[in-house]
Amino acid sequence: MTEPWQRLPALSLKQIQYFVTLAELRHFTDTASRLAISQPALSSALRQIENVLGGKLVNRTASAVSLTELGMAILPHARRVLGAAQMGFHDMQQVVEAGGDGTVRIGLIPSVSSLLFPVIPQRLTQVFPRLRVEFLDRANDALMESLQHGRVDFGVGALDSTVPAALNAFPLREDPFVAVLHRDDPLSQSVHLPWKQLGARDIAMFSTGNGHRLVASLVESQRLTLAVRYRVDYIETLYGLVRSRLAVAILPHLYTMHLNDPKLRVVQLQQPELTRTVALLRHSQPLPPLIEQCFHLLRSALR
Repeated sequence: MTEPWQRLPALSLKQIQYFVTLAELRHFTDTASRLAISQPALSSALRQIENVLGGKLVNRTASAVSLTELGMAILPHARRVLGAAQMGFHDMQQVVEAGGDGTVRIGLIPSVSSLLFPVIPQRLTQVFPRLRVEFLDRANDALMESLQHGRVDFGVGALDSTVPAALNAFPLREDPFVAVLHRDDPLSQSVHLPWKQLGARDIAMFSTGNGHRLVASLVESQRLTLAVRYRVDYIETLYGLVRSRLAVAILPHLYTMHLNDPKLRVVQLQQPELTRTVALLRHSQPLPPLIEQCFHLLRSALR
């Protein structure tokens, strides 16, 4: 671990911010305008970063800006430095202005709320009474990005092959996929429902995300026939399609934990069984000591 007295590279956060903004806008004039600096100052900052890091980050022509291979590799780390700095400054300001021990930011995908609330916030408040706790709901892919860039300290999400290598995962439980059917549907009386019995039915699913990818992979590997007619973004739309007898919904079981609708039935899908792994996720970099303690409390409470 780097000691505080050890020499840091001669880069400022503003210089890193200049590079990240340029990487996003891909235009020197627009970047200089956004940052309210001159183009020569922007060019000078970029040269300083390249000198310190020892490589060219940007290719510049008269009409366009593109990142070099090194620039592409550096960008996620630069974003993470900025994200961590912004959160750190916010926490220091909060300590000065309002007292307390700062803020811990916990990301979560919406379907796992039943695992956290109300017990986890109560437990965190008991153990860390001066620490401000923020819960930030994200779609699974957005949660991974927030963790990578330091916008959340840790989170609860679902695992698949898209989890970045920079994140560490601590599995919590398996979450099986289920079908939600209208109570009048003959298939709703089943205890377990084979996937093949859905071959002639119109299916409703979430349009993107971890669950969508897992189901698509199963369909391909098992050579199943599945007519996904409706792709939606919100859970109530999914349930509405089932209430209207327009479709059978497929989704992970945790989404249905608070489903209390006498018109709907939940049946586990089998042959084969499909589950997703729900896990506690964090960046591999160390967290501040108090946030680290908070992480271990949460891991212990959810395990």
